[in-house]
Amino acid sequence: MDQDRDLLVRSNLLRGVIIAVFLILFLNLFVMMVPRHEFYQGQALENRQARFRVGAPRGRITDRDGTLLADNMFIADITLGRSSLAEGVPDSTLERLLNWFALPREKTLERLEQQIRRGRPRLVLVPNADPGRIAAVEERGRQLPGVRVESRPRRRYIYGPLFAHMIGHVGEVSEADLDTTGDPFGYRRGDIRGKQGIEAAFEDYLRGRSGVKLEEVNASGRIVGREAVWLADVIPGRDVKLSISLPLQAAMAEALGRRIACGVAIDVRKGEVLAAYSNPSFDPDLMTQSISAEEWDKLVNDPAKPFFNRAVQAVYPPASLYKPVTSLAALQAGVVDTNTYLEPCLGGWQFGDRYFRCWKHSGHGEIDHADALIHSCDTFYYQLAEMLDIDQLAAAARAFGLGRRVTGIFPEESPGNVPDRKWYDEHYGKGHWTRGVMLNNAIGQGELLVTPLQMALFCARLASDGRTPDPVFVIDPPQPVRQPDPLPFQPGYLAWCRRTLREVVDRGTGSGGALDDVSVAGKTGTAQNSHGEDHAWFMAFAPVEAPQVAVAIIVENAGSGGAQAAPLASRWLEVYFHRTASTAEGGS
Repeated sequence: MDQDRDLLVRSNLLRGVIIAVFLILFLNLFVMMVPRHEFYQGQALENRQARFRVGAPRGRITDRDGTLLADNMFIADITLGRSSLAEGVPDSTLERLLNWFALPREKTLERLEQQIRRGRPRLVLVPNADPGRIAAVEERGRQLPGVRVESRPRRRYIYGPLFAHMIGHVGEVSEADLDTTGDPFGYRRGDIRGKQGIEAAFEDYLRGRSGVKLEEVNASGRIVGREAVWLADVIPGRDVKLSISLPLQAAMAEALGRRIACGVAIDVRKGEVLAAYSNPSFDPDLMTQSISAEEWDKLVNDPAKPFFNRAVQAVYPPASLYKPVTSLAALQAGVVDTNTYLEPCLGGWQFGDRYFRCWKHSGHGEIDHADALIHSCDTFYYQLAEMLDIDQLAAAARAFGLGRRVTGIFPEESPGNVPDRKWYDEHYGKGHWTRGVMLNNAIGQGELLVTPLQMALFCARLASDGRTPDPVFVIDPPQPVRQPDPLPFQPGYLAWCRRTLREVVDRGTGSGGALDDVSVAGKTGTAQNSHGEDHAWFMAFAPVEAPQVAVAIIVENAGSGGAQAAPLASRWLEVYFHRTASTAEGGS
């Protein structure tokens, strides 16, 4: 009996222990699942570390005086994972955000699908989110798995269209830019890079280097750790200082007004570009935002071509701005001298079975070489053309830098065209072109093509006996300065050319370019245009006695260079010399 009683007691005790254990387990499970559910859920989610790539802030761009032209502003995007829009169907999180933020459903989903097609690792639902939306995401984070608020630098162009073509703009990297070598600092989807102008030319300098940090995150991708572990530090991009002056650039834009035009000014002594403005322009800030398809189409299809950098991309016949080249080629070849008289101008010149007209149909009469340049007599230059060989004329033009890219930094720059015998043989075939091309070339027409930058450099080299270096757009970091080869013309001929160009402004076709208190030398041109009105040219340097600056301006479809372009150059030169005088007084 006692043995049975002991077994019963032990059995009951064991049962009690088992029941107690189960009660304890049940109570613990109940506490975990009900009163402390949220606490343990959070603990369970906070269970892994992730690497984050942190983009480097891009270097700033300033003008020559240190005035800020382009910098960065930090903005926040609301992003989510690609799985939120699997096969075009939004998940519950995305649906919730569409409703909360009252986003246009179809437009938003299409934009996200475009990002998926471009291979973006995360989708930007709300770019540059406002504080209210950011707070909503932060407060309701556990209801929004996979949703993050990510800060990033966005490029800011402080003066918008004023420097759009020179500075350029940034944009998202293309497929060709993406790193395929495993370089942790290579381009990734969604990165930005320079797309045009200085932004593209100095990409490696401005870009900097991304950093890598290790963060503790939960299963929803939210950062839960307090301190990140940096595996590689962020190295910010370096700053770039342009040679261009903000006030002089603004003065050029004001002079050109709303015309389709371009103006370039160069420091004769150093080759530094002081102003280079192309009109119409565009706002580069649009390129850093989510521009609509309608806005993009409007810009791209604008017949005035706002994206076209006329300073280095556009090519035009130089027209009568080229006549100093023809004069110098003829003088150096010894076929004329500075006082030569040729057949009088009666309004044109007969060459074979074609009559080449002078711009002054009534004719200039009997004039010498200097007056032919001063009054831009085409008939005199037609006669010079008959005395020269096409290769002699081409060599004279190339000595000044025409017919080649002169910047060394802008991939979009056009070399223009200075045709010689080889060029005509290749394009027309040997024996299939005549010396008649020389008559057009001699007055800057025909197949000759130049950029406004090249003509500003040509003018500067005329002013400096050929010593002006190739154009410099950036002064920090210091750029290699390419010194030109000596000009193949006697110094006396160059001095005669400068004196004569002063007479062009004092009493010839360029009187509209004159200043009251500074001597100006210049040349007008009216370039024939088969698609409409002629283009108006003017180039000038000043002061004549000790040249400091050269400027070239072209106004499309405007007609006479003397009437339309010369006064614009005069306005810009007036600002330049006023600033120079003010600076000198301030420093004394």
